[in-house]
Amino acid sequence: MPRSHFPLFADVRGKRAVMVGGGPIAARRLTALCSFAFQILAVAPAFVPEIEDMAVKGLIALERRPFQPADVEGAFLVVAATGDRRVNQQVGRLAREAGAFVSVADCKEESSFYFPGLALGEGLTAAVAGDGNDHKAVKTAAAKIREVLATYTESREDNPHES
Repeated sequence: MPRSHFPLFADVRGKRAVMVGGGPIAARRLTALCSFAFQILAVAPAFVPEIEDMAVKGLIALERRPFQPADVEGAFLVVAATGDRRVNQQVGRLAREAGAFVSVADCKEESSFYFPGLALGEGLTAAVAGDGNDHKAVKTAAAKIREVLATYTESREDNPHES
């Protein structure tokens, strides 16, 4: 049976990513996004300390306020990760209408992409996504891939002339 979601590795240099939400889920998603060359804006009335630290380090821009429809304009990628179903639904709808890829943390049916489990190695990026039903399997598979990438990186460091 053909799969519904195609893994796409896109050039995101300078593209706008918007996080709507300031809690622990938003912090995890932002940590992943900060590994890439997005221009990131996080919007929420309040933020957990991890997100505040990202802003202090200059990794993201913060706006301490409720979501506004204009926040999704010009965005390549939008993540709705608030604790409010109504706000997440609105963010998802507006982001889709604006042509952005959107992940709605509390409703896979409203998402145009699933946020992947990432495994990053020296010059390598691997992503694991499921069908949206088994987050633990994705987390476990991503952890195993991280182990493989770490071993691969170590072996390259030990033998820099081997390819």
